[in-house]
Amino acid sequence: MRFRALTAVSGLTALTLLGMVPVAQAAEPSAPAANEAAKVKKLSPEEIQTMLAARADANTQGVTAGTTAQGRVVCFQAHVRNANMWTSTICTDQSGFTGSEGHSDPIDAVRFFVGTTGGMDFNVQTHWANFGTTPESHIAPGEGLLMVHSNGNALEAIHLRSSNESMMASAHVKDVGWKGTGLWSYDQWIGSIGENRWMEAFWIDI
Repeated sequence: MRFRALTAVSGLTALTLLGMVPVAQAAEPSAPAANEAAKVKKLSPEEIQTMLAARADANTQGVTAGTTAQGRVVCFQAHVRNANMWTSTICTDQSGFTGSEGHSDPIDAVRFFVGTTGGMDFNVQTHWANFGTTPESHIAPGEGLLMVHSNGNALEAIHLRSSNESMMASAHVKDVGWKGTGLWSYDQWIGSIGENRWMEAFWIDI
């Protein structure tokens, strides 16, 4: 998808229009062991289906909630701290973002899933407040990862890298708003590092 339109809507209306409602089946991230500051956990098939069940219905490709994503597609989902909920899963064949806008609510966990077909090479790493950057993780087609900080630290930045697909992405950053290069790239960071600003929402396009 090479076009994305973001509409500014405030308050609970934004959550309603964007499908950002609590997902009853979505369990909270399990706490890492005491000696782990940040955790990267491979999602089980059941957890992947739970994640995709939160996929927004509205998209130009006619894909509905719960449909398995195929082709060179990356799906992503954010957990917002103060609302204590997972927002809708958004995939790169859709318009929209995951997280919240206009609520000053930091993201404290993210999930990613790579489409089952198409051979998408997708690598991701995260940067957390008061911690730093996690090692890069590769997500194979048909697999998913949960990335979370054991102390509930806020997410500040995400690194996206692929060897066979260019991406465009942007993050909504505390006190700044939407922040991104607006360029297609095989290797890029979104969010902020060293500015003490948490990430509130993000989107990815391919």
